[in-house]
Amino acid sequence: MNLYFATGLSRKEFAMKNLRLVLRAPVVLVAGVFMAWPAVAVDLSYSGFGTVGYSRSDQPYHYQRFVDNDGTFRRDSVLGLQVDARINDQFSATVQGKVAASLKSDSATDATISWAFLSWRPSNDWLVRAGRLRVPLYLRSESTDVGTTFDFAQLPTEVYSTSPTTDVDGLAVSKTWNSAVGEWTLDGYVGSTNTTFRTYLRDNPAAGLSGRASTPVRVNARGLVLTFQQDDNLFRIGAHDVRVKTTDGQFFPVTYPFVTIAPGIGYYQVSSQMPGPGLSAVGEIHSPTYTLGADVAVGADFRLVGEYVRRNVLGVNTGSNTQGAYLAVLRPVGAWTPYVSVGRLLSKPEVRDLYGKVNTNRVPAFIPGAARINASQRAGADGLSPYDQTTWAAGTSYRLSPSSKLKAEWARTRVGLASGLIDAPPGGESGNQVVNVLSLSYSFVF
Repeated sequence: MNLYFATGLSRKEFAMKNLRLVLRAPVVLVAGVFMAWPAVAVDLSYSGFGTVGYSRSDQPYHYQRFVDNDGTFRRDSVLGLQVDARINDQFSATVQGKVAASLKSDSATDATISWAFLSWRPSNDWLVRAGRLRVPLYLRSESTDVGTTFDFAQLPTEVYSTSPTTDVDGLAVSKTWNSAVGEWTLDGYVGSTNTTFRTYLRDNPAAGLSGRASTPVRVNARGLVLTFQQDDNLFRIGAHDVRVKTTDGQFFPVTYPFVTIAPGIGYYQVSSQMPGPGLSAVGEIHSPTYTLGADVAVGADFRLVGEYVRRNVLGVNTGSNTQGAYLAVLRPVGAWTPYVSVGRLLSKPEVRDLYGKVNTNRVPAFIPGAARINASQRAGADGLSPYDQTTWAAGTSYRLSPSSKLKAEWARTRVGLASGLIDAPPGGESGNQVVNVLSLSYSFVF
């Protein structure tokens, strides 16, 4: 009897389940290495990092989950510890944990394991890692939590918010070449992770309340990233194949069909529980993603830093299909490094067009259940999570020591049609808003 038949799973489901077990095995092995280290000759080293960050806006609603005119420490504050175990010249293990705001709740703080991987370096130009590791999606992917490694008070949200997580359980292989002009590194990876997709509903017809709506999802990703380092200049280009599937049995609607009640009156069917022709839905979203980044010296001690992310969502008009980019200029002056930046995040026209139609659609009060129907239209529009925003920022870092920095930033975000980063109040709009945010932080390593 075939094993996959005996489990009651299809051949594909059986293969994927066992692949996930294989990819997770190194996490268990890393834990075993640290538990057994007194019995073997392992060279252990410890390091830690943290940021105490405060941010405050001039608006009563939440922006980026936490920021409002009451102020918050939750958006940027983090505390982490990393342990590295060098087994021999070829093998090592790394575990990194952190305490920060939860991805699953807007009111909780979670302690999580960010990294837990085994490394094998068969030669100086090859590196293989297996376990829980970070995808090189952005220029600062590996150091997003370590504020001393960059000068931004907050990494530009128009790019760094486009992925809910960059940590996966999987396998990564790196190959390095040295040339006369610089060093080339090609990274390939495959992995998966469970995370939460967050939306904020102004009106929830089912519960009658506004608030966060969380969808648990499983992300499967693979990709190739090419990095070129020349002295202090860094260039990166990547192609990533991402597939997202809910883990609670929900489906992703392809679009919202319009249901006519009377001439000129109708509603968009945003839920399968509403009367209508039915929602065409898919169980998995395919999202090819492409990234570009550069950090270069342009003369007179000025640096130019920019990144671009194109996230495609194939086959549906209800997905987070976006383009995000930013450009920043920095110049160190003694211990100070002031900077200015501009960022732009925009959903594709089809998503913005559908949002505009659903968000403004209303049925007259004489229609039975009009209030509930109109609330469903706003909730359906919020579920699209469209983006149309631009942020200008000016800030500076001040190097207190090689291991600590103070930072300050003022950012002004102008929203056009809408922004999924704004928790609009009931009956309100996330569009046509201006949000000013002051950010202050102290970052350190030890």
